[in-house]
Amino acid sequence: MPYFLEDTSAPAVIKANEENIYAFTPFSHGWKRAEVYKQPEIEWVMTGIMFPTCNVAFHAYFTQENADKVIKKFIGEGRKRNVPLQWYIGHDNTPIDLGERLTAHGFTNRGLGPGMAIDLKAMNEDEKPPTGLKITRVNDDKTLEVWCHVACTGFGIPPHAEPALKEWLKTDLEYKQPLKLYLGVMDDKPVATAMYYLGAGVAGVYFVAALPEVRNKGVGFAITQKPLQEARKLGYKVGTLQASKMGEPVYLRMGFKEYFKTGSYSWMPGEEKK
Repeated sequence: MPYFLEDTSAPAVIKANEENIYAFTPFSHGWKRAEVYKQPEIEWVMTGIMFPTCNVAFHAYFTQENADKVIKKFIGEGRKRNVPLQWYIGHDNTPIDLGERLTAHGFTNRGLGPGMAIDLKAMNEDEKPPTGLKITRVNDDKTLEVWCHVACTGFGIPPHAEPALKEWLKTDLEYKQPLKLYLGVMDDKPVATAMYYLGAGVAGVYFVAALPEVRNKGVGFAITQKPLQEARKLGYKVGTLQASKMGEPVYLRMGFKEYFKTGSYSWMPGEEKK
């Protein structure tokens, strides 16, 4: 039986939001290629896929004395495999200057944004999708490739990363992870993406993207709402996401509320500071 979060207190929602992000990355997906490192002060996973989220660190609880040593070790693992890295910053990670230390070691701050959640029974469903928008599930390899192209274009991710994103999601689908991908098509042109990942008792929404020419037309609202509606049908009561500055007003209008600040830092091989 799936677990559905019932406790909607702030501490419970924050924990579920962060643990859904953790579950969304390949820590426990059963990949044969995944190398998982777990210690009380840090956890990370390396997959070899050239997408930062597939080589990611989580749950950092360092002392002032050992923080730099472990950061260097993580970078060493990335350099050895020649893969990009990502480091998630949670609401209670330590030390307090962890972000500054990551920057000093060559990581790029991707910015902090609101970690948000929504009561799916109270979701604003008064807004109708724009005329001509059709939202469908991604069920084949060709559509997955299109989905990755739209997602990367919408986020400003370089085109060379599209095959890596496809490799990640295709592997997760092959390993039957609890995710669903949605593609928005308007006037026969793919224009928007979203997905959900079910974990920690909530439906986490990721990769909400819309091409520039369809923004501010209700497309982002509709493509975000679709996976939440589908998750609600399965019995989920809470949806979570991490908002960008552009997306935050849309999510607030839908009924999301901010619970904490979250963010990440990225590192690219060959680009670290000397």
